[in-house]
Amino acid sequence: MIHLTAKIRSNSPVSDGYFEMTFDWPCDVPPPLPGSFFTVRVSEYAIPLLRRPFAFSGFDREQSTASMLYERRGTATRQLTTRLPGESIDILAPLGVPFPSPRSEALPVLIAGGIGMGPIFYLAAELYGAGQEAVLFVGARTNGIVPDRTEFGLVQTVFATDDGSAGVHGTVTDALVNRTDLLERRLEYFACGPLPMLRAVHQHAKARNEMCWVSVEQTMGCAVGACMGCAVRVRGPAEFARVCTEGPVFDSEEIAWT
Repeated sequence: MIHLTAKIRSNSPVSDGYFEMTFDWPCDVPPPLPGSFFTVRVSEYAIPLLRRPFAFSGFDREQSTASMLYERRGTATRQLTTRLPGESIDILAPLGVPFPSPRSEALPVLIAGGIGMGPIFYLAAELYGAGQEAVLFVGARTNGIVPDRTEFGLVQTVFATDDGSAGVHGTVTDALVNRTDLLERRLEYFACGPLPMLRAVHQHAKARNEMCWVSVEQTMGCAVGACMGCAVRVRGPAEFARVCTEGPVFDSEEIAWT
């Protein structure tokens, strides 16, 4: 973990209600990995008081820049949308447990929902760059909130929308079930999104006896493991795990879904 003051390169809307911010990353610091996150001090003033966590949505090695995809949904994110190129942001990074490398014998199935799109898009781009075949499923309420991404032209992509405005009319798990051609292959699932979606993906993977990794979204206080504010129930004697340190990426079998 490093404490970094980074210069903003760009900060602009990419879809209805969603923005992407790109900022400088030090050349002497290893690049962040898909699934890891960072925290931002949004303001110099008392509101908002706590730092805010965001997942990395990309990394450009040539430009030495990192990025985050975020939704304008509260005081902190509304303030972030006003930040301009050339300004600096105060971050702690990288934090958390990232996605593991896919097994060589399995086809990675990437599943993104809502604000979970960022880390999955990053993973898709990294797999493509490594020459790894993958299938990307993107779920959203409506087509308008899905940003245009270069990953969609590189990786086989399936869309699912609640209102039927793009792709499958339904959820990403509806889209998964419809892809009967995947049933003949060994798969490994990587998912980030709302908890009900993660639970459904876990159940789908478990029914197929396949490995499934989930990046859990949770409200965080300190984001460094001290406050236990982001704890989730897990199987085993520990009963709870901190999303900020033991996660955010978990083997889905570890989570106590009920």
